[in-house]
Amino acid sequence: MRVWVDPKETAAGAWGATDNDDDDPPATSPAVPVFERALSTRYPVQYTDGAYLTPMATDPNERTGGDGYARIQFNCAVDRAGTIKLTARGYRWGGDEPDMRFKSLFSREAEPTETVPFETYERWLRFQHGTVTGFEDGDAYIHFEPTDGAVEDGRERREWTALRWAVRLRLAELELIRNAPFARYRLRERDEWDAVCGTLRWKPTAFGDAAGD
Repeated sequence: MRVWVDPKETAAGAWGATDNDDDDPPATSPAVPVFERALSTRYPVQYTDGAYLTPMATDPNERTGGDGYARIQFNCAVDRAGTIKLTARGYRWGGDEPDMRFKSLFSREAEPTETVPFETYERWLRFQHGTVTGFEDGDAYIHFEPTDGAVEDGRERREWTALRWAVRLRLAELELIRNAPFARYRLRERDEWDAVCGTLRWKPTAFGDAAGD
């Protein structure tokens, strides 16, 4: 297994995004349907995205109970074979669980496969508990102080409904890139197409558009 995190690493940038980019990404016209944007995106593709999550999330699909805050940088990719790989790294604090910094990888294998979109995803997780300060107080950077040197990791298969909305949204983008008709069918079958489509319509970075892909 590839080592993603050096347990002795203390640099904040090795765990989560700290850059503060003041440049707004170019807007994508909401007149272009989400389905067409997905169809026009060819893989292999890779792009980055970010999210700041709060307990007062307004999206009806978000789980808020006990989750607290999170600052996440995503690396979104569909490789040449069609394997979906979503890397999430960052910090979580202010919830029922202790503060932590983490890295995780969500993936679904390429065809042929017995898995289908939006059921389960393989997740590999590595995390370390500590104390998060700074960002919530308005600082541009997050400060993390480990409570001990222990770094834990594990692998499991996660149910779609157990994932936070921010993760589900990025996975939906990648599934639409991989096979837009089937992904849309599955989202409609789950009664989630309107929520995903309505969000991606106003998301200029969806499908890597801000990078000019």
